[in-house]
Amino acid sequence: MRFISRLSFASLILMLLGAGVVSAQSINFSLFVTVNGNSGTVANGGDIPINGQVGTQTTATVVATYTGPTQATIAKMPQIIGSSALTVATVPANLTYPLMLGKGQSLTFVVTYMPTNTTIANAQVEVQYTEPGTTTGTVPNSILLQFTGTAPAFTLSYVLETDNNVIPLAPGGTIAFTPPTQINTTAQAQLNITDTGSGQGVITGISLLSGGPVFKLSGTPLFPYLATPGSNSANLPIVISYTPTAVENDTGQIQITYQDGSTATVNLAGNGATSSYTYSYLSGTTSITVLPKGTITLPSVPLASAGTTQSTSSVILTATNKGNANGTINSVNWTGPFVVTGIPTIAPTLKPGDTENFTITYTPTQIGAQTGELVVGNDTFTLSGTGIGPQLSYAYVSNGTTILLGISGAVDFSPVAISQSQTVTFVVTNSGTSTATIPLISTSAPFSLTPTPPVLPLTLLPGKSSQFTITFTPVVTGPVTGSLLINSTIIQLAGSGNAPPALPSYTISGPTGTVSPASQQNVSLTLAASYPVDLNGVLTLTTSGDLGTDPSVQFSTSSSTGNRTVDFVIPANSTSANFAGQGSQILLQTGTVAETVTLAPTFTTAGGVDVTPDSPAVLQFTIAPAAPVLETIAATNETASSFSLVLTGYSTTRSLSTLNVTLNPASGYNLTTSQFPIDLSGPAGVWFGSSASLAFGGQFQVTVAFNLTGNPPKGQTLLQAIASVSCTIANGSGTSTSQMVNLP
Repeated sequence: MRFISRLSFASLILMLLGAGVVSAQSINFSLFVTVNGNSGTVANGGDIPINGQVGTQTTATVVATYTGPTQATIAKMPQIIGSSALTVATVPANLTYPLMLGKGQSLTFVVTYMPTNTTIANAQVEVQYTEPGTTTGTVPNSILLQFTGTAPAFTLSYVLETDNNVIPLAPGGTIAFTPPTQINTTAQAQLNITDTGSGQGVITGISLLSGGPVFKLSGTPLFPYLATPGSNSANLPIVISYTPTAVENDTGQIQITYQDGSTATVNLAGNGATSSYTYSYLSGTTSITVLPKGTITLPSVPLASAGTTQSTSSVILTATNKGNANGTINSVNWTGPFVVTGIPTIAPTLKPGDTENFTITYTPTQIGAQTGELVVGNDTFTLSGTGIGPQLSYAYVSNGTTILLGISGAVDFSPVAISQSQTVTFVVTNSGTSTATIPLISTSAPFSLTPTPPVLPLTLLPGKSSQFTITFTPVVTGPVTGSLLINSTIIQLAGSGNAPPALPSYTISGPTGTVSPASQQNVSLTLAASYPVDLNGVLTLTTSGDLGTDPSVQFSTSSSTGNRTVDFVIPANSTSANFAGQGSQILLQTGTVAETVTLAPTFTTAGGVDVTPDSPAVLQFTIAPAAPVLETIAATNETASSFSLVLTGYSTTRSLSTLNVTLNPASGYNLTTSQFPIDLSGPAGVWFGSSASLAFGGQFQVTVAFNLTGNPPKGQTLLQAIASVSCTIANGSGTSTSQMVNLP
């Protein structure tokens, strides 16, 4: 903004030079004025300002050029009336008068301003001339110019922040910072450079000649700086900062440079003072001196166990002012498991020799050494204490590398295949300050300890270690987590199980090819080689055929019947399956329906990992379509002339065609007809086509009633004429063997 003000000022001068004050009469002269480096035209009667310096000459050059049509005659040199600080002379000085000026010719004169003080100087310059008139001989006229001389006057003063009084300052005087300033603190003074004259002054520079860095200047403007009396810019304030760094006398000097090249100096003086502290602390009955940045050691304290009150220890710190000035401890701060008490609410002033006491208390939060920081004013100390007690730390060794466990660390095992193991050596160290007792160390599957468990209780002196082995034996694939419990500390265990080895080939021994219906067969399963982990398996029976299935096709177990699946186990490192706890063989009941039976096993590890081959080997056999089998034949409902036959059996085709009945006569009897073929296709189709028959497979029961006619001998019955009955039954695959039943 000051640079802009300067331009505005120059414009103002040019404006004044160009406009001026309207003269009382017109003249045939143009007036061109050069003053303070600025040039311009001015009207007759105009005011011309001249800003100078006391004791220095400043000139205004006026060139009056005749512009009339005739000739101007100047009878005598220009006359000046007014302040003696303004004088006038023509250029050249030896002009002779009267002076004749034709059109375009000029008279040049110089007005010199040399003030002896800053009072405003006023003067009028008159140049009389005549021109030929049209009605009279000559016409008198005058060139009139008003000159106003001004001059700046700079005065100096300063204000100390300690009292805010304005103190006049002569050039070469001294700004004394009083009272003495505490070292490493800052005192300030404001130097005022004020234009108290009648004209604008220019400051071209302000510099600190000496005294840095304890003395510094701030608030200096862009130079040149224009100071205008009566305005806000009349005064230039400069802030001087004094920051002593030692107890000594400091001096400096400021130089102020003005536009005319003159300078003024201001001397600076200050004294550094300090309150210097010494420290000691009382531990028990012993007083210990401690230097700033030293260590204050508090007595060791046992760390409280759960449910007990924590003990503390304390010392008394004494600060003594050994310096040459009053001092104040403005702040006391601390960190760590320490507390400082006895701090006054309002910081007291300590005269040299005075003391201040503080109590420092230590409350341990962990076993072992603990540190904090104490800051008393500008002095820093390390606080040190030790918590007494056992402190267990943990590490483990894996693949030759020791890994330390932090608060949330975990023991990581390398991935290992199911059926294999990975081990690490676990190390327990007592890093505390007293003996540690470990009554409990445990873990759970799939992690185990060796020895199992370690010899307990385990006692560790400070700095001593013990170790044991942790074994990871995965039973499932993928990430596995567990924990190791040491007293009440839980340490995470983490591993990952990879896929177990492939299952060896196996053999299912049992019926093959075509197998008799309604029979019992032995089945066993054997691995070609032993497997390293326990295997659990399920042997599943399935049937297929066009005639439905017989539900009686099933395994026979001790726990129940009617099962089409049976569980088995193969212990680790063995080869034979043990079925449902019954041994290496399981009975299989075949059915009474023509169909194919398939036995297929599945295998999982004890952890549930499926190791069944993608294309498992199976055992398959067939119950073929065959002639019906008559299992029983019985005569019922016998009377003198009638009886019924009840036949049971099975047909693997689930169909019947013909029942052939033969009556065998008793001795001495002849039967007119003894062969009776009976068509069963209809009733059999109805039976085997019903849903009720599905539960019976191919089984059937046929009941046929016989009524006898004829004349038996006297005293005999018709039934006595028949000794026995023989039957066969047929289906599309053949005829059964004959079965016979005797009649009474």
